[in-house]
Amino acid sequence: MPKVIVIGLDGGSWNYIQKWIDEGKMPAFKKLQTGGTWGVLMSQLPPVTSPNWKCFSTGLNPAKLGVFWWENVDVKNRKIFVPNAKSFTGKEIFDYLSEAGYRVGVVDMPTTYPPHKINGIMVSGGPDAMESGFTYPAALENLLKSKFDYAVLPHNISYMGQGATEVIEEIYRLISVRFQVAEYLLEQGKFDFFMVAVYLINVLQHYHWGDEVVFKAWQIIDEGVGRLMAKYPEAKFYFMSDHGTNEIKIKFNISSWLEEKGYLKLKQNTATSKLGKLGITKTRATKWLTTLGLKDFVKKVVPKNLQQMLPDDVGHIQFAGKAESIDWDNSQVIASGQGPLYLLNKDEAFKEKLIKELEALEHNGMRIVKKVYKKEEVYSGQFFDLAPDLIVDQAPNTHFSGSLGGNGVFEAPAHWKGENERRGLFLAYGEGIKAGKMDTSILNLAPTILNEFGIPKPEQMDGEVVEFDNDSIIS
Repeated sequence: MPKVIVIGLDGGSWNYIQKWIDEGKMPAFKKLQTGGTWGVLMSQLPPVTSPNWKCFSTGLNPAKLGVFWWENVDVKNRKIFVPNAKSFTGKEIFDYLSEAGYRVGVVDMPTTYPPHKINGIMVSGGPDAMESGFTYPAALENLLKSKFDYAVLPHNISYMGQGATEVIEEIYRLISVRFQVAEYLLEQGKFDFFMVAVYLINVLQHYHWGDEVVFKAWQIIDEGVGRLMAKYPEAKFYFMSDHGTNEIKIKFNISSWLEEKGYLKLKQNTATSKLGKLGITKTRATKWLTTLGLKDFVKKVVPKNLQQMLPDDVGHIQFAGKAESIDWDNSQVIASGQGPLYLLNKDEAFKEKLIKELEALEHNGMRIVKKVYKKEEVYSGQFFDLAPDLIVDQAPNTHFSGSLGGNGVFEAPAHWKGENERRGLFLAYGEGIKAGKMDTSILNLAPTILNEFGIPKPEQMDGEVVEFDNDSIIS
């Protein structure tokens, strides 16, 4: 019988699902809210899958992990690289529990690829996991594929977008499979701690924010949660998300704005621009490789910096592919998506000027930036020097694209309809947990879960143990 079960919901947000709970359309969540402690879970800036899933599992801020977004910008060596699970430092709750002799299960958690050895099982989640080598132990992969037709991502996810009916149906199936796998493994193995995450719900929210197709996915989640609660009534349940979600009304191409201001300079006639002119784009290559069944093979054998040199159909260049196009000698700022900014001009007066200009930004009466933080206001740890110098907290209803080659500074939302925000979802339910409301930090979950097993909070953890029977809970 598991002592603790964690349900991780990528992009889970009360502001999005509360209406369905109130209407009685999500009965499991209604029961949880009525009988548990629930509230907002504040993620670390930027509020993105990477690094926030690892912030949850380690209780560490990004400057102790060494990863700050889906890309790390190495200003000193003029490189941009995409981290994987091995890029993170810091022990996870799974490691502490394993070392203490507890049996642990983890299913579908993002940023765990490649999986590592624990006292139990680990199944890596998207978006960065491959369709092979995603389980520990390795033999579990064949079992999941043969028994559940398990996949990390839909094979046709490259076609995701409006009207992508086949992809959406496959997402529904794979969300359901996550819970089927959790039930099967819990029945087969004697786990003390078990976690199942659902990454694909946020894929739907990105592309179909506000659409009925997202509600159906949340109903599948609610049904899966209800079954686990019924089977394991003595377990304590923790629900968490890596970040929240909100509707996109304005897309802000920050690299285009930096170019317009003269703060970012790009090279001409690069290999990437030549490929674009020849019509060789990432979108076309991905769809072609998907049709031939070669996409995963190419992702494995071709270095990411080469993969990302391909522009998309409108000329956007992302992630590691940007490094070749940036004129590092004559630029002052390099932007990642969704918030991080790296300064090549370290002058304090320039930094203050940039902060003021960003915080004053408006478009059609909408604020673009909620607040700009200096790195020392957000980060602390051994990788502080590698952290972005400024971190922008996006204003509500905005999406910051860090791609090069944007179509102007401001655009209407095209592919994505939903963007991340800091205010995620938290809930604790079970014996000894008081019913009521309380907000907390994503960093607090790791020490709180360890405390359930009598393991003291490790000194390096930034989070604190949350008590669920004190006066801070609002009845």
